[in-house]
Amino acid sequence: MIGTGLGAWMMKDLVIAPKGVQTPKDRRDVRRTVEHWLRNAPGEDQVPLLASFDFASIRGDWSQRFLICTDQEVENAAFVAYGGEFARLLDLPETVTAATPLNQQIPERYRPLFAEGCSNALSKQIPARFTGSFEHYFTAELFRAVFLPIRLHASWSKWLIFGSFNCRTVLSTDNKGL
Repeated sequence: MIGTGLGAWMMKDLVIAPKGVQTPKDRRDVRRTVEHWLRNAPGEDQVPLLASFDFASIRGDWSQRFLICTDQEVENAAFVAYGGEFARLLDLPETVTAATPLNQQIPERYRPLFAEGCSNALSKQIPARFTGSFEHYFTAELFRAVFLPIRLHASWSKWLIFGSFNCRTVLSTDNKGL
């Protein structure tokens, strides 16, 4: 379990999600999130460190974004912060209130996506991008997501996963017809 090992002092003022209605650019947010991560990477194929990661420039742009703390055991992953639209999509509280494992917070259909995203970001130490759909009766839920590793400290086992997730529901048609 992640618990409070990070220390609230490290996360103070790291993320401030704006209140009120936000107008996310959902199709571009995954790309913009990756671009921001790359600008903060010390070099090509290198993972940024938290100490040098610029969260200040995106304080008001957390609508669909999230920050997860984890170690190599992804089942221990817990949200540190997330935006308002992300919370609404996953039916989460407005803000993170406790270090509760993801599997106890997110809907079951998203659990494999978040587990694989976190795992891939940690093991490959590169952006883990996903696009796909979940089928539900007569609707399909289309999603886009990216999971990006950030090292807390060069010698620590815990990591942050910075990312973006969005989905929308569309009417699905039966391929077999009537």
